[in-house]
Amino acid sequence: MEQKGTFYVTAKGDMEPMPTDDHVHYFEIQASYDEKQQLEHLFAKMHANNKQEGLDIFSPKRHFSESHAEYHRGKDSKLVYELFRYLYLLGTEKTKREIEEMEVLPELYEASHDTIEKVK
Repeated sequence: MEQKGTFYVTAKGDMEPMPTDDHVHYFEIQASYDEKQQLEHLFAKMHANNKQEGLDIFSPKRHFSESHAEYHRGKDSKLVYELFRYLYLLGTEKTKREIEEMEVLPELYEASHDTIEKVK
């Protein structure tokens, strides 16, 4: 069985072995090396999609295109859902409780699938 370490994850995707700032909210997770890599990959995809959305603002062809905006919103929703789902799966009991209290998973799931279906 692969050994798991404890990591503290911020909303921006920073993962630390210990909380470093009392003013930042962390999700505490238990993850193997592969699970940590997969979570980092999800955050990288999220950042890349946000960067592309920013570039579209300066593109006259895409700036006013609602289909591009719908596509990015759907992709964002799906990635955020996957991030929270993975944080929940890897999370400690405290983290799972926090995510349950946020009530984000059902709403994110519905939003991501509704928006993606509209774009298809």
